[in-house]
Amino acid sequence: MSLDAIGIVSEDPQRAIAFYALLGVALERHGDAEHYEGKTPSGVRILLDSVELIQGFDPGFAKVRGNGLTLCFKQTSPAEVDRLYAALTEAGHASIKAPWDAFWGQRYACVQDPDGNQIDLFADA
Repeated sequence: MSLDAIGIVSEDPQRAIAFYALLGVALERHGDAEHYEGKTPSGVRILLDSVELIQGFDPGFAKVRGNGLTLCFKQTSPAEVDRLYAALTEAGHASIKAPWDAFWGQRYACVQDPDGNQIDLFADA
């Protein structure tokens, strides 16, 4: 068994696609529905579906902002954490915590994706 994919439901798929592109994940549409897929550099797939698509087979689905799940993207260096954090926040995405040197020995930063999910950026110090 292996973790193959993480699914995200989005209120604004085009904005989410642009956000994940900044993280190096190119989400491409699959079929006629608003379903998009892309692979992270480590091979885990990100699946993105519109609220309307999910409600098509689960009419009672109600989108909540964020979900308690954090996606963590490892960077090649502390400088890359700082660069990517700046790129994401300059593109209008919300900061949760600016880059800092964490006590566990990593450069770390936290932002929100367009749907309120926490995205962590980190690199070994």
